[in-house]
Amino acid sequence: MKLAILLPFVLTMAVAAPAPAGTRIKIDTVPAEYRPHTGAERILPVSMQDFYFEVNRETGRARVVVEYTIPHQVDYQSQGDLGIPPTLAQFPGLTYDPVAHVVVYDGGGKRTVCAVVPKAKGLRATLRGKATGSCTVTASVSEHTQDDGFSLHRSRALDVYFEVH
Repeated sequence: MKLAILLPFVLTMAVAAPAPAGTRIKIDTVPAEYRPHTGAERILPVSMQDFYFEVNRETGRARVVVEYTIPHQVDYQSQGDLGIPPTLAQFPGLTYDPVAHVVVYDGGGKRTVCAVVPKAKGLRATLRGKATGSCTVTASVSEHTQDDGFSLHRSRALDVYFEVH
């Protein structure tokens, strides 16, 4: 009986409690459109395909790697067009903890584990971490305006963000 009385109160408090603020860091801006180098006249939309965390065991550094794609990318690659190069982003707060084998983000007084790195076998210096879901990368298309001192030039671009939840 007491649980039935308290449950609505607990649910109300959970909904009313403010959510902790996450961290959002802009790590890159890439063109939102791409014209393949294969002689095609089509301009294709760019989207984020995937991201992962990479560590260098030798230096103890960590970074985020963001990959992009265009429609029918495999066909263009077979013709020698490599598409948009990936973003390789290193920024303050993102580090590799070699003792725990994790990529962490330290920010706002909080330490968040972003990826678990497998224990290395062999001589490979660079390893890919498996994301935990606590840190993600998102991309959104936005309008950009560039002022050259006389004219304004408008373009669409893909803004890429690192987010800690």
